Amino acid sequence: MARTETSPKAALVTLGCPMNQVDSENIMGGLVSYGFEIVSEEEADIVIVNTCGFIEDAKEESIDTILSIADLKEHGNLKSLVVAGCLAERYRTELERDLTEADAIVGLDGRDNIPSLCLKLLNRKEQARSVYSRVVTGPPHSAYLRISEGCDNHCTFCTIPKIRGRFRSVPEEKVLSDAQELVSLGARELILIGQDTTGYGSDLDGKTLPGLLRRLSEIDGVAWLRLMYTHPAHFTDELIEVINGLDKVVPYIDMPIQHISGAVLKRMGRNTSPDNIRSLIDKIRKRIENVVLRTALIVGFPGESERDFTELVEFVKNVRFERLGAFIYSPEEGTRAVKLDGRVSDDVAQERFELLMETQSDIIHRFHQSLVGREFDMIADEYDSEINTIWGRTYMDAPDIDCAVSMKNDESPDKAFCRIKITRAETYDLVGEEV
Repeated sequence: MARTETSPKAALVTLGCPMNQVDSENIMGGLVSYGFEIVSEEEADIVIVNTCGFIEDAKEESIDTILSIADLKEHGNLKSLVVAGCLAERYRTELERDLTEADAIVGLDGRDNIPSLCLKLLNRKEQARSVYSRVVTGPPHSAYLRISEGCDNHCTFCTIPKIRGRFRSVPEEKVLSDAQELVSLGARELILIGQDTTGYGSDLDGKTLPGLLRRLSEIDGVAWLRLMYTHPAHFTDELIEVINGLDKVVPYIDMPIQHISGAVLKRMGRNTSPDNIRSLIDKIRKRIENVVLRTALIVGFPGESERDFTELVEFVKNVRFERLGAFIYSPEEGTRAVKLDGRVSDDVAQERFELLMETQSDIIHRFHQSLVGREFDMIADEYDSEINTIWGRTYMDAPDIDCAVSMKNDESPDKAFCRIKITRAETYDLVGEEV
């Protein structure tokens, strides 16, 4: 449908994880196909807030964002406000009752119908749709590729199974089709995501993650395949061999282990043990050349003793993760963890968090110093014309969560990749020059 001067205008605000970003990009594709123009919130006739409801901070951010945008009904062009995503799925009844600022509350099961709902809210007639399935919102050369939905792990601290349901693999042909489409839109890096990517194929006859990676690597135009959100309990020897053996699969492994104390892992319901985690990391280090390991850890979990925490810090010192994120435990209603005894005080949890991050800061500083003088391919994410600087990433970094490389350049890059040499190392970022 061709846009006209009176085409409806929509904006979409995305909160939370890359899974939400993919949902938002699909929703925007649907909006465009119905003739909507995508604009800023201030210009929009209708705004969709794709919320996160994973932890308390995310819930508060979602509500604050909704209320802030609702003010545009009085001070802007806004006619309708739609609340969607995980918060809407988790608290639909409460939001429908209390959030009078919203004109519609849409859970995850209704996300595909949001474009037609928007037309109804604006009293617009639905017309023949054009073909437009997804709008990539980040740099066009890098895109998220969802390979699964939901989770069956049921960690005691996590609400994901209740929000997004049981684990479901995206059929292999659909993943390949989505990948081809993203490449046709300019993607050169595909970032595979799901709540547990290593579970891929467990519900599909004869399909596996290693097999999927082999087929994705055959797609012309793909330069990097990056694997996120792997689970140590499901990481196989075959997957290690495929990561090491396929040139397009970057040797970067995102594997949240959450903790290393056996007692804490058991309370978390992680279905793995300290020995298994240590053995797996050892195999990965030995078998994957130039591998970079990212993990996520939780401190202050109920029952975490001083001894448990000390064991975690010593483990981090020994393994020396190149990339690490840490979080203070957040009690979430509806999870088994909220019923556990042994609550860790906020002050102690904060102290442990700070000590862990200080430990990691020293590790990453030393790692970055070791990179000075070495050459890498860099994917160029952004160009700042005011300071003539390209911001990009090597294979060692995923977008938004990891480190960046800055490089002076007089003009915006005309290609996705360039070859650089690291000239200076800072604690969290690197500086390079083109070679």
